[in-house]
Amino acid sequence: MMFAIDLINKDPDLLPNITLGARILDTCSRDTYALEQSLTFVQALIERDGSDVRCANGDPPIFTKPDKIVGVIGAAASSVSIMVANILRLFKTEQLTSKDGEK
Repeated sequence: MMFAIDLINKDPDLLPNITLGARILDTCSRDTYALEQSLTFVQALIERDGSDVRCANGDPPIFTKPDKIVGVIGAAASSVSIMVANILRLFKTEQLTSKDGEK
């Protein structure tokens, strides 16, 4: 996936003035672990004000606000993707998944 993102970002004609990024998380094919990671992912997006965090010297931390998240590529297993989708839909974040044939 990172190779494809690098190719897209290096092509000035493909997506001019747009840079794609990625944060890759391994679900270990476990829906409960995926749920935990999803909660951490969205928590990081909404807790960027730093009002409750202080550095050792008392200064507020410096945060780099993440760019807009436009979507998430789902897990290979549909049970994992469904668990993640339940969290992401609360934050109006799209998830792209594939049909894996689980019954």
